[in-house]
Amino acid sequence: MKKYIIGGYVRDILRGAPPHDKDFVVVGATIEEMLSLGYKQVGKDFPVFLHPETNDEYALARTERKTGEKHTDFAFNFSLDITLQEDCLRRDFTCNAIALDEETGEIIDYFNGRQDIENKVIRIIDEKNFRLDPLRILRAYRFAAVLDFEIEPETKEVLRQMVADGMLQHLTPERVWKEVYKALQPKANSSKFFEGLAEIGGLHDWFPELEALIKTPEIKQYHISENTFKHTMCALTRVQNEDELTKWAVLNHDSGKGNTPENILPHHHKHDARGLALINNVSDRLKVPNEYRNFALLFCREHMRICKFPDMRLPKQYDFVKEISDNFRNRKRLEMFLQCFYADYYGEWTLNEYCSDAEFQNLCASITQIYNILEGLTLKDLPQEYQKSLEKQKGAQFGVVYREYMIKFLKEKLNRLNEEKK
Repeated sequence: MKKYIIGGYVRDILRGAPPHDKDFVVVGATIEEMLSLGYKQVGKDFPVFLHPETNDEYALARTERKTGEKHTDFAFNFSLDITLQEDCLRRDFTCNAIALDEETGEIIDYFNGRQDIENKVIRIIDEKNFRLDPLRILRAYRFAAVLDFEIEPETKEVLRQMVADGMLQHLTPERVWKEVYKALQPKANSSKFFEGLAEIGGLHDWFPELEALIKTPEIKQYHISENTFKHTMCALTRVQNEDELTKWAVLNHDSGKGNTPENILPHHHKHDARGLALINNVSDRLKVPNEYRNFALLFCREHMRICKFPDMRLPKQYDFVKEISDNFRNRKRLEMFLQCFYADYYGEWTLNEYCSDAEFQNLCASITQIYNILEGLTLKDLPQEYQKSLEKQKGAQFGVVYREYMIKFLKEKLNRLNEEKK
């Protein structure tokens, strides 16, 4: 029996990145032998074992054969005579098929994966094996995004043909969302995932709302690119270091432009309202967690109103900040909303005359100032005269009067702060 570290851990070491969990492949062992050594079997379709002390995963070397269209339709051969090279051959990309002998430190690289890592290239190992799993289409672009690698031309053509053959239709929502989530992780160049899929026609089955933006025109006065998809991808890049939730909201904020009535193009009146149904559609299709659905809906619904914030009267400003901060209780959500606004505001590689750093910063400062004043404020924090008046209110009238007093309290605080600045 011989054990090797394989996959992402080795890849990350070779590219000088912090390695993650170790995955091992075991050559020349049986299920019985692994169990006798105290390993716990967890794989149903093929033997995967957890180390009794480290909890690292160990899989028996295997080959695979497709038996149907579903992602679970595989037959596996994990007999004793399967070699390390045969196991590596079934893997997806050269950069993921490099093994490390932990005992000797030897790097075993049958398919020049080390060179592809140096050149920042995603390359399939064997087309016949690669085509067995349609998820690999998404994995290719997810790795391109996370590693910031490029997909080499021959691999791209294989991916294009797999899409043309309808292979993406055989995936489950859970598997698709998992790849999307990974492609949106902080620091990932997430636009590469969606731009790459767009290039090979890969958005159609799972992201038709995003695909519609590829041919959606914009007014050049506001969007130099004159294209909604390009604007969305630039906006996504503006929040490259932010979390998945922020990126998901940015990705979907202009969905409503994809079904703008042709007679008003390139204007997109009421696209914020139209986008809500489309966000619900993609959330249902991918079985997106409610947290992601709801925040995307919030930013879509409010992303046009925020630009009007400086011209709003104080009651409207109060309502707006209350909405985006969950009743002045969620500073993180407020900050994420402003990050999304930053992405949209600066969502072109060449900025127009309407983009003003000073105006942007002042707007965000005004919103944050209102939040700071009202964060965590309760009835007991209001002046005694307000409290006594509210004690007399009942039902819906209480809410109306409470809002009035909160706005009055806010106005007094803002006036005091302005006086102190003079």
